[in-house]
Amino acid sequence: MGEVPLLKELYEKYKDQGVVVVGISLDQDVKQVQEVVTSKGMSWPQVSDADQSLCKLFNVKGTPTYYLSDKEGKIAAKNLPSFKKLSEALDVLLKRS
Repeated sequence: MGEVPLLKELYEKYKDQGVVVVGISLDQDVKQVQEVVTSKGMSWPQVSDADQSLCKLFNVKGTPTYYLSDKEGKIAAKNLPSFKKLSEALDVLLKRS
């Protein structure tokens, strides 16, 4: 949750270039997740993965875990270990586009 403000800044910076953020929550309590989304001002969609099927599919071992996909929906970067690496990878991806 500590990186949410940074993610919000990144989203605001790049949303006009087609960047979309989708959050995936592992929490069981959907109401609590919605309260956090509202209180943190997260304007992107949040998807519930309470059964962790997405985590298994993408081999996610912890949170936060960042993935980037290109305009065609292909994974361009995965398992980025930090927000800084996400930001750097996004800059590179957008320069290639």
